[in-house]
Amino acid sequence: MENSRKKNRIEKTIILVLAAFVLLLLVFFLRSIFFPLLRFELKGNTAAARDLLEERGILGCITVSLIEALQMVVIFIPAEFIQLSSSMSYPWWLALLLCDAGVAAGASIIYFIVHVFRFNGDLFHNTEKIEHYAKMNRQKSVVIFMYLLFIMPVIPFGAICYYGAGRKIRYPRYLLTCTTGVIPSICTSILMGTALREFIVNDLPVWALILAIVCAAAILFTLLYMVLSRFFFRQNEGTPDHFMNGVMSWIVHRMAFGFRVRLHNAEPVRRIDVPYLLLSNHHCFFDPDFVRQIDPDRNSSFVVNRYYRQVPFVGKSAAKYGYIYKKIFDTDLDAVRSILKMKSKGYPIIIFPEARLSPDGCGGIIPPGTASLAKKLKIPTVLVQVRGAYLRKPKWRRSAFRGPVDVEVMRILRPEELSEMSNSEILRIMNENLLFNEFDYPPENPFRSCRKAKGLENLLYMCPHCRTLYSNRSKGNLLICSSCGKEYRIKDDYTFDDPRIRNLADYYARIIEIERENIGSFSLTVPVDTKIFGKEKKDNRTDRGIFRFDRHGVSYESETDGTSFSYTVRDLEGIAFSVNEEFEMYWRDELYYFYPRENRAVCTRTAAVFEMLKKEHDEHIE
Repeated sequence: MENSRKKNRIEKTIILVLAAFVLLLLVFFLRSIFFPLLRFELKGNTAAARDLLEERGILGCITVSLIEALQMVVIFIPAEFIQLSSSMSYPWWLALLLCDAGVAAGASIIYFIVHVFRFNGDLFHNTEKIEHYAKMNRQKSVVIFMYLLFIMPVIPFGAICYYGAGRKIRYPRYLLTCTTGVIPSICTSILMGTALREFIVNDLPVWALILAIVCAAAILFTLLYMVLSRFFFRQNEGTPDHFMNGVMSWIVHRMAFGFRVRLHNAEPVRRIDVPYLLLSNHHCFFDPDFVRQIDPDRNSSFVVNRYYRQVPFVGKSAAKYGYIYKKIFDTDLDAVRSILKMKSKGYPIIIFPEARLSPDGCGGIIPPGTASLAKKLKIPTVLVQVRGAYLRKPKWRRSAFRGPVDVEVMRILRPEELSEMSNSEILRIMNENLLFNEFDYPPENPFRSCRKAKGLENLLYMCPHCRTLYSNRSKGNLLICSSCGKEYRIKDDYTFDDPRIRNLADYYARIIEIERENIGSFSLTVPVDTKIFGKEKKDNRTDRGIFRFDRHGVSYESETDGTSFSYTVRDLEGIAFSVNEEFEMYWRDELYYFYPRENRAVCTRTAAVFEMLKKEHDEHIE
């Protein structure tokens, strides 16, 4: 231990002396340009840096290469700044040569430090990520591995050079690898800088500037994806440890910016051994990101709607990244097999058993099969509540209100507990710990908006005052019935100013009560345009037909090819829907999306009435 500390002190001293020597040279020869340029870089002022470089001619060229070299040896400014500045000041080919020359100089200094003083560079570069990736790397060649690392934007050039210099690789080959490996990244920065220069100097249209930046990022990402898929992480294919699982999780997390997640009782989950099953309520699109934060250091496999297989580029590949596709509200043995496979590999499995976003902020239906699955898996079952997310981004509103969200681990059921319980008892515990009314937890922060009612008319499809269907209209913070004129004003905590109907959940429940009173005469006949999604994309097609629904069940009859099918309330678990857009169900392993031709608000009514009938059916069986 003492020898290690002594070596670290020596390493620190020598590297700092070398860095100080280089800085003294820069002060003496380039004092009129280096430090002003450095100040501009640290402030992100690329326009001023560009002007300074253009003024100083050859000295500016030398400074670009020196700064590029210095940031590799000792990180104190990002390399992208100097690359952008140089591309805004010089022709693209000269900017590329200057930056690459700086990389060659920096890589040579690093090779000298490592081989003469036997230092690994851990003092200024965190090489933990590289060591982690090295364990997962399928390639034995150090050169190929270094090329892979150079196109990964999260790893500094200097760290890669320190890694390569410490391996058994001769200097000429090492230098060639470093100077060619950085070219894609430098070219991306130069492309962006050139576009910025054209935008500033030659009035390049804004759309062209944005297109250039997006294309540069897309090229680098595509190259990264292709190379990594071909050479790297192949042994993690089909698991949540796959590189693209992390990318997709990062994207969703960036989309969920502004939500402040407060964890409660998460530590016991982090201490239990994997695998485990995690079940959560589902009120918000960003719930996967929220629950992932309970145990962020262990990658989890999410069970998601099989429809997402249709998403371009990533849909069909997501199963390779550890996602499990399931037909919602339908029996799916393939999903069960995938869950068992993830269990055998030792990954946490996350399921939202309600299978769809809550329309009203209250609990839906947890299928009885969820209890049976938890018992058969014989692993810990974690029950989680996500609170405060519904009103932030509800099913019926496009925009989101950012704010705090509480994620609480309510209970952990151990395998030995589950084995002693009946399925009905397990289901009761799940209902008690997962399902709740969001309006029992008033929001801490007011919702400051003048359009809080927007979209509500598509969810609250009936006026409870006059019982007229599809008569509600939204205006600002008002929900107004066009038939009787009844108004409901939404306050800043998303409650109504009516003491009899206090909030959205009360309003929705009152609609269901009225539907229940008239269920004997309930009947829907809905002309629909239909999209049919097969198991393979080539099987997708469109159709037109008639959808019918009464208290006994649902049926569909095609107007084009004579296809027809029906479900009783007992046989169908539920009807998923998008507010004012479509409702959906499976038939013979194909997903049918029904788009009403006349009134799209019928989508909510169809799903709401079916859920009411299903709950009554299940209660009658019990």
